[in-house]
Amino acid sequence: MAAVLVAFLLLIVGAIALWSDSPMRLSRPAARRASEPTRPRSAGTRKTVMLFFLAQGQRILQEEPREIVGGVTTTEDAKRTLEALVSGPESEMKATMPPAAQIHNLFVDSSGTAYVDFNRELREGLSGGAQEELSAVFSIVDTLTFSFPQIKRVQILIDGGEISTLRGGVNTSMPLAPRYAF
Repeated sequence: MAAVLVAFLLLIVGAIALWSDSPMRLSRPAARRASEPTRPRSAGTRKTVMLFFLAQGQRILQEEPREIVGGVTTTEDAKRTLEALVSGPESEMKATMPPAAQIHNLFVDSSGTAYVDFNRELREGLSGGAQEELSAVFSIVDTLTFSFPQIKRVQILIDGGEISTLRGGVNTSMPLAPRYAF
């Protein structure tokens, strides 16, 4: 009788796990997620975010904590975070973004997709090959999705329009999920 009861409970737990609407999400243990307050906050408060730069001599993105001046909204915070990413690392890590890249606009929809509109310098400032493009794209995606839990994916735009790729190596025609190593 006990064996039947245990089997029945396992069946119920398995069914709940399979039919759950919310997908399982694994968090990266190397760094702590920055928390986002749920109630309005005043502008000017300091907020720690994680920026992802290329580790020296490796093909992985590594986080660097950075303090930004927080805005009133997540959108303001995310834009300031990307501006800090463009300014480059404060450590020995390698910058992933062209210094002339600028963010025109950023917004987050209700499904958790952030749309980030850069000037054309993001595309034209990448002179290297596929690895440089890969690093630039995923430093943007990883920085936003890691630092802001409500952002799940990132769509990169150039001068207000969708692009199929920055330099031919990474498909940017759809929103991208984080990818910490490649």
